[in-house]
Amino acid sequence: MKRDIKSFSLPELQQSLAALGEKPYRAAQIFRWLYGWSGEPKQVGVQAFDEMLNLGKALQEKLSEHFFISRLEPANETLSTEIESSQTLKFLFRLTDGKEIESVLIPNHTHGRERWTVCVSSQVGCALACTFCATGYMGFTRNLTAGEIVDQVAFIQSWLTLHLDKTVTNVVFMGMGEPLLNLDHCLEAADMLSSSDYAFQIAPSRITLSTSGIATGIRKLADLGVKYKLALSLHSAIEEKRAAMMPVTNEFSLAELRSALKHYYDRTKKEVFYEYTLLAGINDGAEDADALIRFSHTVPCKINLIDYNPIANIDFTRPAEARQEAFIQRLHDAGLTVTLRRSRGKDIDAACGQLATASRSEKKIVRPVHT
Repeated sequence: MKRDIKSFSLPELQQSLAALGEKPYRAAQIFRWLYGWSGEPKQVGVQAFDEMLNLGKALQEKLSEHFFISRLEPANETLSTEIESSQTLKFLFRLTDGKEIESVLIPNHTHGRERWTVCVSSQVGCALACTFCATGYMGFTRNLTAGEIVDQVAFIQSWLTLHLDKTVTNVVFMGMGEPLLNLDHCLEAADMLSSSDYAFQIAPSRITLSTSGIATGIRKLADLGVKYKLALSLHSAIEEKRAAMMPVTNEFSLAELRSALKHYYDRTKKEVFYEYTLLAGINDGAEDADALIRFSHTVPCKINLIDYNPIANIDFTRPAEARQEAFIQRLHDAGLTVTLRRSRGKDIDAACGQLATASRSEKKIVRPVHT
């Protein structure tokens, strides 16, 4: 049975080629064809082995005999129309096995800088069942390979180059799934995205790995000395409240998270980003702000407060403006660095898992964008 060549890491492909009687250095050549610029208009990666022009016909035929080149198939692409000058594009992709995942392209043009951030998925579904997240209601199906993660960026990079003549500048592992439960593949993907050998060449400081609180994964990142940023989806610094929203707390308590974060900072000297979704009447009061302030003294950090993106049939709402401002002011008064991230793409179901959930349950069809 043929195997997807993008499911191999570089060392694994070297071993497979050696078993076929080929020189291991061929693996690096193949990877450059898979993940480098190719074609006009600019696209990332070739789609057939006979396009790998420096391999020779015999090797091309051998590769075709044993492997295939997977690709993501866009199920739709939905352009947010809420802010004309800063449009959010969400993609629903179909994988080779028919499963579906999501990615989001988020433009941000502030302080004279232009950023094009791709939010990638790391798993099909998610096992952590956070109550405010659409992906949590899907359950877990499988991990994505490094190739499937990179392909999300590759497709969007090609789209962005073709339609807007722009380049992806940032990548955040904040889509469907828990990255630290698929850590090896996520790190492999991040390494390819930041490598000078391939098309993307995104600075490590512009790649962020997010976790819902897998303390063992945070420690592993520290011990590996990773170059990428770390974000923690916190959402409450009160144990009981966090456990009610995020069952992962029952396995990794706030005390364990504090210990893991201290270990991470001791090893890397990198600040941590806390993601905190404000939910009306649940985690937006004075006691919640004070608990967050205490937790934030664990290591140097920045706090991203997030507008809640409503999910159908889920009974959460965002706080009133005045309550948000009071929460933020309390954090500012404590000397914390706080950013309020306004919800982007509410009109296109931009919260994680919303398009895939709709596609599963209703086979919802969203009007494609043609430009």
